[in-house]
Amino acid sequence: MNIHIHQFQSGDAVADAAALEQFQKQWATYQKLVDTDALSHKEVGKILHATLKAVAEPFAFLDIACGDAGQMRHALAGTKVSHYHGIDLSEPALELAAKNLAGVPFEVELDHRDFVTALTRRPEPADAAWCGLSIHHLSADGKLGLLEAIHGSTSEMLMIYEPTLGDGEDREGYLERFRRVNRPAWTFMTPDEWEQIDHHVTTCDFPESAATWLDLGRRAGFTKASVVFSDPTGFYRLYRYDH
Repeated sequence: MNIHIHQFQSGDAVADAAALEQFQKQWATYQKLVDTDALSHKEVGKILHATLKAVAEPFAFLDIACGDAGQMRHALAGTKVSHYHGIDLSEPALELAAKNLAGVPFEVELDHRDFVTALTRRPEPADAAWCGLSIHHLSADGKLGLLEAIHGSTSEMLMIYEPTLGDGEDREGYLERFRRVNRPAWTFMTPDEWEQIDHHVTTCDFPESAATWLDLGRRAGFTKASVVFSDPTGFYRLYRYDH
């Protein structure tokens, strides 16, 4: 099956330059978090797979901030997906995605450009969309704008997996809890790797409360918003938004 890669267009705005830098400079560190399942990727992948497996008709799938699409080959296996559209700001990520999705029995389209730009240029809506651990890099207005663009580019549903503030917690409290809980637990990280993570979380992560994440989805136009899964550490939640 053909894999088409659309290269970054001159003049397109980069909405999340920090995330691009994170991938390019710290991919190996992030991959450790994936490989050790420190962020509950396995359980989230199972839920996404079960959700998509339940779709009875052929569907088009939109993967926002797709990275290397390493999880998607498994999440989409055995489903009726007919078209996969992955978007990312990192060209190296998309090169890995093309390798990871080689030989899949559905059409693959990879976009190297700004999320909103790629979404608004879609010729027709996708049926289902996914975004994992990326929207929290944006400001509150940026989150809403992206969710609005996703709503306009999908016809059925969106699922996102994002950091979430605890009850009554502000961002400073979240950062303090992140360091207090994860630094002693992530013994697989070297001191340098932990410093990379701490710097990224401090400068780039802007989590919202569960109530705010749900409200942003409704304000973006989705008629139903719900929490599907909370990871055991209490730092991340999986949200589903339906049209």
